[in-house]
Amino acid sequence: MSTSVAVRTSRWFRINIWLHRWASLVATLPFLILCITGTVLIFHEEIDDAMGVVPVSQGPADSQHHALAVGVAKAQAAFPNERVLSVGLDPDHHPGVQLIVTAPKGDTSFDNAQLRFADLSTGELLGELDPAKTLTGFLLELHAQWFLGPIGELIGALIALLVLISLLSGLVVYAPYVKRIAFGVLRRGRGTRLLQLDMHNFIGAVVLGWALVVTLTGFLLGFGTVAIGVWQMTELGHLREFAQRMEPVNANQPPVDVDRALAAAQPAAKPGWHVQSVIFPGTDFSTPRHYTVLLGGSEGLDERMFGVVIIDAATGEVALVPEVPIYLKAIAVSEPLHFGDYGGMSLKILWTICTWLTLFITANGAWLWWDRRRRRAPKSVGAQV
Repeated sequence: MSTSVAVRTSRWFRINIWLHRWASLVATLPFLILCITGTVLIFHEEIDDAMGVVPVSQGPADSQHHALAVGVAKAQAAFPNERVLSVGLDPDHHPGVQLIVTAPKGDTSFDNAQLRFADLSTGELLGELDPAKTLTGFLLELHAQWFLGPIGELIGALIALLVLISLLSGLVVYAPYVKRIAFGVLRRGRGTRLLQLDMHNFIGAVVLGWALVVTLTGFLLGFGTVAIGVWQMTELGHLREFAQRMEPVNANQPPVDVDRALAAAQPAAKPGWHVQSVIFPGTDFSTPRHYTVLLGGSEGLDERMFGVVIIDAATGEVALVPEVPIYLKAIAVSEPLHFGDYGGMSLKILWTICTWLTLFITANGAWLWWDRRRRRAPKSVGAQV
C-alpha cells in the first residue's frame, strides 16, 4: 500500500514539475511585459496628473458649480455633428472638472468616443483627450488588450491562467524541499545555479499570496467585455424590451436634463455613495427612453464598485434600481486589487516591490531552465577529442 502511494505521489510530483516548467516558459515573455507595464499603471493617476492629462478647473476651490447641462450645451454648440453619450464626475481626483463623452451623431457605442472636459465653475470647455495618445492609455491598452480589443482581453486571461498554474504547481514542487531545508536558507558557496534556485524558491514563496491575488484578478478582468455583454443581453435587455412599449425621447435633447436625472438618482444611492456618471438615452448602456446613472463609493474598494439607477428621461422619475450581478461586482472589485490603487501611496509601493520581485523570479526561472538545458546538452565532437 505504501509503495502504491509513493508511486502516485511521485507521478503527481513529476506532473507538477512539468506543469510548472512549461506553463512558466510559455508565459514568460508576455508576463514580463505585463509586469513592466503594470508597474507604471500602478501610478497612473500620479503620472496623468504630472503630465496634465486632465485639465484643471480655472475657478477658485470654493466656487459654486454651474449646472452640468451648461457644459453639455457648450459641447453640443461647439461640436454640432456629435452627440453626448455621457457625463462624468470625479470630485476626489479631479474636482471642479466635468467629463463629457461625445461621439458622431448616430453612434450608440463608445468605440469612437471623444473625451472632452468642462469647467464646473464656468461651464466653459477646457479641452479634449484621446486616451490612446497618453502614456498610461497606451500602456493600459497593451496591458489589458494587447492592442487586439476584446480578443486581447481573453488572451490576457489565458496568460493569467498559465501563471496561476505555474504558481500552484510551483507550490507543490517546493513543498518537499521545505521539509528538508529550512525555509529561506540560501546555500552559498555551492555554485551559482543552486543559489539562484534557492532565491527562486524563497522569493516565489514570499510573494505567492500577492501573486495569486493579482493573477486571479487579472484572469477575471480578462472577461470584462464578455461580462458587460452578458449584462447588456440579460438585465439591460429586459429593460429595453419594457422600454419598447414606451415613447422614446430625443437622445440629444431629452425632456429631463442631466441635472434632474442626477438629482433623481442621488437619493437612491447608499450612504456615502455619489453619482459618478450619467449615460444618456439611446446608447448601448441605456434605453431609448432612460438615463443609466452609475453610482460609486468615496473610499477604499467602494470607490471602485458601482451601483445602477435607471431614470425615466421623460418624467425624471426613478424607473428601476437593478441589482448589479455578482459577476460584474467581482470584476469591478478586481481592478483595484489588481493595480493596488485603493489604499494610498504605501500600498502602491508595496505592489511595485512585489511586482519587481515577481519579475525577478520570472526571469530567474527562465535562466534556470536555460542553464539546465545547457548543462545537459551533448558536447561537440571537437570538445570530446
